[in-house]
Amino acid sequence: MASIHFGSPSDNCPHHIFNNANIIIAPHLCKTINSSFKSANFPESWKHAEVNSLLKKPTADPFDPKNYRLISLLPFPAKLIKKIVNSQLSRFLEDSKSLDTSQSGFRKHRSTENALIAATDDIRTMLDKGETAALILLDLSTAFDTVCHHSLCTRLPNAGIRDKALDWISSFLSGRTQSVHLPPFMSESSTIICRVPQGSSLSPTLFNVYMDSLANIAQTHHIKIISYADDTQLILSLTKDPTAAKINLHNRLQAIASWMEASHLNSNTDKTEILIFEANPSAWNDSWWPSSLGSAPPPTTHARNLGFILDSTLSMTQQVNAISSSCYNTLCKLRKIFKWIPVKTRKTVTHTLVSSRLDYGNAL
Repeated sequence: MASIHFGSPSDNCPHHIFNNANIIIAPHLCKTINSSFKSANFPESWKHAEVNSLLKKPTADPFDPKNYRLISLLPFPAKLIKKIVNSQLSRFLEDSKSLDTSQSGFRKHRSTENALIAATDDIRTMLDKGETAALILLDLSTAFDTVCHHSLCTRLPNAGIRDKALDWISSFLSGRTQSVHLPPFMSESSTIICRVPQGSSLSPTLFNVYMDSLANIAQTHHIKIISYADDTQLILSLTKDPTAAKINLHNRLQAIASWMEASHLNSNTDKTEILIFEANPSAWNDSWWPSSLGSAPPPTTHARNLGFILDSTLSMTQQVNAISSSCYNTLCKLRKIFKWIPVKTRKTVTHTLVSSRLDYGNAL
């Protein structure tokens, strides 16, 4: 039986009991899990989560609720059964090619670098054709927390998930409860009507299925879309005819906005960024932006995309300068303590804090 390292503090059975006595517990737990699959029912006692809040950044304002990330701590048996389901479901989705190739998040042999390479390659192709390319970095507000259970269940059959598998996932999503833990206080239990629980290994896979229909909308309206989980990149070619460009772009973005509204997802215009790739960025007109997506963000000269700084000329100068400065500052700090650290440890620390930063995005 797999070791489980984290779970809800309110769980009646601590995790070390499962790990230390797995030879005795495993047959009984296996029987319970198989019974859950056969009956297509997720046990009610495993549906309660204790939610802890963590600051997204150490420097963020702790009094602003938006700066917190909610992590669901779940019972240990529930975590185990979801690891099993996620392993089988992920393998099925990959083997059946049910997920669009534009999604790289939470998939084997795919990374943020794959998404970055695909985006820059498409932009360079448009520029080679003499076209003006627009890269829209769409930011979705609390995307995992706004997933509609009903909408998700209606999209699962399109990915080939039917019959008992669909019934089990429907049971897994329905009737969930949670209590928010803010030491030393614990809230009363409340019913969850939406969201996939963060902290569950199954949630990212279900989220990919939920987002997959966005790729179909984008393809229908001739928009190139590249995603990593909820980080969505839209790549459009702006035609030389301003009138045609305005109509086409507005219609395409309106289709995206309509899909987001139907999916109960919200665009965060404060964090949405636009890069225009051409000699004269004045080709962009904010009146092309549909009002349903909020106020139009002005084009920027550079933007951080999946941890990599892209600039409107694809010179990579901003990224090189940022990495050089970051690595130099880190080395200066390490130098002060290295004389007390063994050589082997020095190498490990340097590779972890410096070399890894230098390596990221090299393919670009």
